[in-house]
Amino acid sequence: MPGFEEESAEFRRPIDLKGAERFRRIAGIGPAYEALEDRGDYIRVRVIETDEEFDYRKADAELDPPA
Repeated sequence: MPGFEEESAEFRRPIDLKGAERFRRIAGIGPAYEALEDRGDYIRVRVIETDEEFDYRKADAELDPPA
């Protein structure tokens, strides 16, 4: 469609490490996680069900819906 451009930035939700927004679900259908620490381009997260921790791309986390 000419003249139409989707901006994914509109759907980004900033990560608030202190509020309820720190709990999210990977891609809306994956496991729920808690954002623990901002590491620049990555966020340290903990999967709620398994306690597994890993670094997750901040750009991806900002697109994830609240859990």
